Amino acid sequence: MKLWKHIQWLSLAALMAGLTACTTVPETGRSQLNLISPSMERGMGRDAFINLKGSASLSSDQNATAILQRVGSRIAAVADLPKAQWEFVLFENSQANAFCLPGGKVGVYTGMLQITQTEAGLATVLAHEVAHAVAHHGAERISRVLVVNGVGMALISQFTKMDAASKNALMLAYGLGTTLGTELPHSRLQESEADRIGLIYMARAGYDPAEAIKFWERFAEYNRAQGGSSTPWFLRTHPLDEQRIEDLKRLLPEAQLQYRPRGKEDPPTPTPILPKEISKTITLINPKTGARKVIEWKPGMTIYTARRKAGIRPTGPPQLTRAGKLRPAKPATTLKAGDVVRWK
Repeated sequence: MKLWKHIQWLSLAALMAGLTACTTVPETGRSQLNLISPSMERGMGRDAFINLKGSASLSSDQNATAILQRVGSRIAAVADLPKAQWEFVLFENSQANAFCLPGGKVGVYTGMLQITQTEAGLATVLAHEVAHAVAHHGAERISRVLVVNGVGMALISQFTKMDAASKNALMLAYGLGTTLGTELPHSRLQESEADRIGLIYMARAGYDPAEAIKFWERFAEYNRAQGGSSTPWFLRTHPLDEQRIEDLKRLLPEAQLQYRPRGKEDPPTPTPILPKEISKTITLINPKTGARKVIEWKPGMTIYTARRKAGIRPTGPPQLTRAGKLRPAKPATTLKAGDVVRWK
């Protein structure tokens, strides 16, 4: 009975903390737990982005970078995030990925450009990432972890007569239960929410929201070509591609009401926006310095010829990363555009 009273008090304390730290997500009106102040959130994102830019390779493609800045600024202009320090950076990486750090720091990998293909496709990606920042999803995740871990440790500490091994097992079971029961579903909820807000933002910025569905269809095809994922749906952080597309089709009429095509005063933009050459490179990582060197890919190029062209003299066997997956390799292995080679 005494333990149950402790649990009741802890639950009440958690509820009070949630009530005093609730904010509302713009556009959707959802209430969220947020224990992180906006200034702290901006500082965390800024510091992390500075470190990332210092350690990762930035794209040297001026055309693609300029288009990224133009589309990003248009999306940011309609986003509801006061005092945001918006920054859009193109990273040289063959993975089809993009991300957003708190406070408005958005990164896009060059590997994603083969799927965006058009300016509207790129707007789909950027609007989705900007939506994560506007909805303070990063701060919300941190807040939930703080509360879940705090409550868990407080509960476990009540078992004073339990040995350390049993407490560790109980804590593990608690963590697994909260991950499967609350955190993974909540992560998928955030992704769906970013899809919805992103659809609205790209419409307000003058991009046809129907293009978002075309992008996600291309992305789904890309995932199928990569072999898909064997992860069960309940262990995923993102919705299934098919479910995401169906949800966007359902939300499309709402976004179409806010769509106004850009005026004639806007400069025409080419479509597709990306020349094929942008992905026809090979990245080699110097085993001694860790520095990345990007060279032009040629048909029939092998790891041996590529490293000679890059002036790299390895002492160990090569490792090949293709489409984000590590593959076995030898010096005579034929390379494909976008491959990344490093040496043990």
